[in-house]
Amino acid sequence: MGVIDRMAQEGSGEQADRWELLANIRRLTIAVLDNLEQGSRDKTLDQGEKRLLSSTGARLLRLWKSALKDKWTNRTVGRAGRRKRMTEDPSGTVS
Repeated sequence: MGVIDRMAQEGSGEQADRWELLANIRRLTIAVLDNLEQGSRDKTLDQGEKRLLSSTGARLLRLWKSALKDKWTNRTVGRAGRRKRMTEDPSGTVS
């Protein structure tokens, strides 16, 4: 297996891990917000529980946004690196 093959395989592993992270965050966010909505509707939550679920939901949404932002940032950085390598001549100077 060549270096390029190993790099591609490692990259796809990172991408799979990121998708799994995003899926887990999404599932947990949905569960927390559903519990908050149901408890508020049924009036089974006290103020402390509402605050806890609300702040947890907000943190999860920020985490989701951050994970998505990192995904796009990493993709952009990867593209920039490929563009730079494409513009270099074999001696390593930029044309």
